[in-house]
Amino acid sequence: MVLFTINCPVALTLVIATVGFVLAGSDFPLEIVPQRMWNGVKSVVLSAIPMYILAAVIMNNIGVTDRIFRFAHALVGHFRGGLYYVNVLGSVIFAGMSGSNTADVAGLGKIEIKAMVDARYDRAYSAAITAASSIIGPIIPPSIILVVYAQLANVSTGRLFLAGIVPGLLMAGCLVLIIFLMVRSGQISVGDDVPAVSLRELLIRLRDGLFALLAPAIIVGGMTLGIVTPSEAGVLAVAYSLVLGVLYRTLTVKVIIDSLRESALFSGAILIVIAASGAFGWAVNIMEVPEAIGGWIRALTESKWVALIFINVALLLLGCLEAGSAALIIVAPVLIHLGDLYQIDPVHLGIIAAINLTLGSMTPPVALSLFIAAQIAEVPMRRAVVASLPFFLSLVLSLLVVTYVPTFSLALPDWLMGGR
Repeated sequence: MVLFTINCPVALTLVIATVGFVLAGSDFPLEIVPQRMWNGVKSVVLSAIPMYILAAVIMNNIGVTDRIFRFAHALVGHFRGGLYYVNVLGSVIFAGMSGSNTADVAGLGKIEIKAMVDARYDRAYSAAITAASSIIGPIIPPSIILVVYAQLANVSTGRLFLAGIVPGLLMAGCLVLIIFLMVRSGQISVGDDVPAVSLRELLIRLRDGLFALLAPAIIVGGMTLGIVTPSEAGVLAVAYSLVLGVLYRTLTVKVIIDSLRESALFSGAILIVIAASGAFGWAVNIMEVPEAIGGWIRALTESKWVALIFINVALLLLGCLEAGSAALIIVAPVLIHLGDLYQIDPVHLGIIAAINLTLGSMTPPVALSLFIAAQIAEVPMRRAVVASLPFFLSLVLSLLVVTYVPTFSLALPDWLMGGR
């Protein structure tokens, strides 16, 4: 906790804490730490992470994001406040390719915010909706955080991916609803009106972006039909992004080298934390921390539904401090034990955890997605935080629906992959 509060890197924090336990609180040899770290990353499932990251980076670098934006703009840009809707629709489409909310903000977000500022939309709200819509990215498959959870909880990655589709669309629907209400009441500026495009222009935009729009269907469809595993789907995504680069004539040697470098750094940052978590999770389980916390919560309530309130609040608070996969890794042993204790479906619990912890990307003090969006929009962080509140609350509403109506998460995987 001390290392965490002084902003020591997460991987180093986990390793130091584990070494401290081995030296001061156990009879195990120190060699157990690197052994457990290796056990944390040797799973084939985790090979999907660098592949999904590389696919997203390549797609950003070859101009796929620009084609997605142009298609979404042609489809819904003519509505009053249309660029807000374009922002959400673009994120839903890009979510099926990237698996990362930061990739969404840094790539598609640049195009969206520039268009909104040029159309005289409020800069703070432009940054806020970009950060909020990016939260959909890690929920709709493919998803890096769900791959990590699948490894930690020993559940099917394919089921988790399918379980994220409906909740992701529900989140998009809640954002669209709050945008509609705020635009209609005049609470947010709508910028300049944009005339509706002709059917011919819409078809041209569809043709230009067709291959990019097919990417989510190919990736998710390949897994659903059993043609590829989730890990192989990552390789398929990379191959498809390279094919798109050739078709669009934007793939160059420089793009490939830059994409490999960027994705290697991002993958390394995630995987070293996962390695450290292998050792940390072992120490936590040896000390029976999950059982202790589970006992405290069980003493407070026997109800699964009340326990889910505690879980949601705890995850939201943790997400404020350390968003995404790193936060999930820290809390996973306790979370999995609570799921067993209260008989919460592990797939349902994974979706709940992913939404909660990803929301940390738009809540201070971390708020990484919101920070990136505010930097792009050239607006003070304080203004962006205030502007993001209604969007954040709409996402919390969708989280509550997903939490207390498990069908939203479980119906699709049960239908397509059979009973658990």
